[in-house]
Amino acid sequence: MQLLKRIASLLSIALLLTGCSSMGTGVTIGDKEIKSSEIQKSVDEILEARKKVDTTQMQLVVGAELLRNQAQFVIISNLLDKIAADNKIVVSEAEVSARRADVVAQIGGESSLPNALVGSSLAASNLDAYLRILIISEKLNAAVVSSGIPVEQAGEAVTKIVVANAKKLGIKVNPKYGTWNPDSASIEIGDVTGGAVTPLK
Repeated sequence: MQLLKRIASLLSIALLLTGCSSMGTGVTIGDKEIKSSEIQKSVDEILEARKKVDTTQMQLVVGAELLRNQAQFVIISNLLDKIAADNKIVVSEAEVSARRADVVAQIGGESSLPNALVGSSLAASNLDAYLRILIISEKLNAAVVSSGIPVEQAGEAVTKIVVANAKKLGIKVNPKYGTWNPDSASIEIGDVTGGAVTPLK
């Protein structure tokens, strides 16, 4: 029985890390479909980057958590882009470049960037998108404060905006990433095998 459990565990890991995980739809945001293969590209890029830096002192997300992390990133990135467009919030390339320069300076220079990205489980190709998320969030925060909401409640107000927009658009998540919680606009742990592997009792 213990052997069968180990085999089931290995099968579930294999499903996550092989081509099976890159087939079909990964997430759907409104009428926009993001393929699993697109999310898998970020996962593969992160795993490859980890081979090139010293990760011994890092606490890295792996397996199902890494997949879920990257799927969540895609959803939040697209959600905030939609919210920004609806609220006429513009983020210029110059703003992104300036923020990137600030980040690079804070971490000690360009040579430190690979380590910082690996430590954050962020694919280098997603850095600009991540910076856009930060900038949009800050501009949303400033907008709600300008509307009269106290500074200490601004973060909660922005979260409510994101959740409300996610519910309005409708989010669907491939079960291999987890289960979508519309009340928190986040992916929670679910059956990452999509039912392909039944837990042994």
